[in-house]
Amino acid sequence: MNSKILINPDPLSPVYLPKRLSYREEEYSQLLNNIRNRINTLVFGPIGSGKTALVKRVMRELNKDIFYVDCLLYNTEYSVLKEVLPSSRFMVYRSNYELLKELKKVASERRLVVCFDNFTQLKQTDIVKKLMGLGVCIVLIGRVERDSPSLNQNILSNFPSILRLREYSVDQTYEILKERARLALDSSSYSDSLLRRIAEKIGGNVTMALAVLRAVALRAESEGKNAIDEAGLEKLLPQTDCLDELSDDERIIFKILSEQKSLPSNQLYTLYAQTAKYPKCERSFRNYMENLCAKGLVKAVGDRRGRIYEIVEGGRP
Repeated sequence: MNSKILINPDPLSPVYLPKRLSYREEEYSQLLNNIRNRINTLVFGPIGSGKTALVKRVMRELNKDIFYVDCLLYNTEYSVLKEVLPSSRFMVYRSNYELLKELKKVASERRLVVCFDNFTQLKQTDIVKKLMGLGVCIVLIGRVERDSPSLNQNILSNFPSILRLREYSVDQTYEILKERARLALDSSSYSDSLLRRIAEKIGGNVTMALAVLRAVALRAESEGKNAIDEAGLEKLLPQTDCLDELSDDERIIFKILSEQKSLPSNQLYTLYAQTAKYPKCERSFRNYMENLCAKGLVKAVGDRRGRIYEIVEGGRP
């Protein structure tokens, strides 16, 4: 990318995985040891605390036979099995029974691990028990520990290890921003005071802090500037205070729109209804969209009948 400011966008991307997870070394070692020893594990932490990055970094280390399933997108037994079973990409399976039968063969030969992110969105939680019955090691990732009752006690009794990730401190957020900025931005295009201001305003959500930094860098570029000033920062910062306030349904909609970037209202509702554990009616959906727009995370384009919703740059989770 030929750019005056953003010379390498990858380190500011939400999917970027650093070689080392700052301030998560202990949790990384424990999770890696748990999986190697086939210990089912619960991972809890607030938004932006590095839960997904932690799991994916362990996945990269182990390299094979470990699968990541985002339950915001894959929450039925059939869709989970399709994600986990490699051969399902090349063969047609007509039922859950056929998928489970094939997975049983694979699990008898390989030490499989399945990581369920946003596990509270599973519509059929029995899939966790069925996979454990096949000898699959399970990692469940959620925001708060009170989410765990969505699984019955019989399932929870098989999770002897719990990792609790705390929110990053302001200083930790600043240091992570500083390292990512060093890799992503021209060294003369930003100041330490800008990074410190973002860290202080975000409140420990590193994912959002990186998104804001990327957004202000892109805005400065589009305005033909050689450096990022703090003038446009306040327009983005109000968005960073509201993600924890979103309901589960709003988070699902936000996740879908973050992936798709832009969708007509009717298509977005269809995807939401297919994904949510207990989808609400269209009237409630419209209320969710009004709330997301009011928070500055989403914008509506066009009239009501042909309305299109778009993700707002810098408002990604």
